[in-house]
Amino acid sequence: MAAAGSYGDRMLLRLAGSLALTGLLAAGCSGGDDPGSAPATSAPAGSASGSTVSASPSPSPSLALPGGCDALLPFTDLDQALGRPLFGETVFIKGVPQPAIGRTGRITCRYGLTRGGRGVAPVEVGVSTYKDVGSAADRIQDTVAQLRREGGSSASEATVAGVPAFVVGNRTSVTCVLAQGTRTVAVTVQRSLRGDVGRSAIRVAEKVVANLGQ
Repeated sequence: MAAAGSYGDRMLLRLAGSLALTGLLAAGCSGGDDPGSAPATSAPAGSASGSTVSASPSPSPSLALPGGCDALLPFTDLDQALGRPLFGETVFIKGVPQPAIGRTGRITCRYGLTRGGRGVAPVEVGVSTYKDVGSAADRIQDTVAQLRREGGSSASEATVAGVPAFVVGNRTSVTCVLAQGTRTVAVTVQRSLRGDVGRSAIRVAEKVVANLGQ
């Protein structure tokens, strides 16, 4: 992931790689709302800007989900949030509804993966929609509790674009989760990126919320 040349050159190189690899593979999947649970069955793209759309049931008509990672979090926004360029491949995963928990749709974007979309993504963003506000709020509480059970050593409250959020950290990563009406957002940043990864997770979440709109 080492940078070469000017920042503008790096952006053009990543975009070119994305266009070359986008659309190679596509597949549907299901997963829970915990940020690391969705299986990576979608196609890898060439850079942090690429995405691949897979076919699966449509989300709730009242609240649409982005059709790819470029719409959810363009690599320019991601770099600004992290305060550094992130290179690597992007994987887009489209989940299916889970009526048992009131979930009507889900997408996951994994940024900065190694060649072939392998390994743990340095940054992962998951967005889900629910049938009502209560179901979304309940899922956030369940997600925070699960993160704590899985080794969360720290937990704090934060505000993301005026929305209450929770930040849970463990030995390897920090996750920021929030509910915005009938939608939930979960951002996980690996500590391998170094620096204040908790703040990075919040800043990425701010970009996602801004891009999603109301």
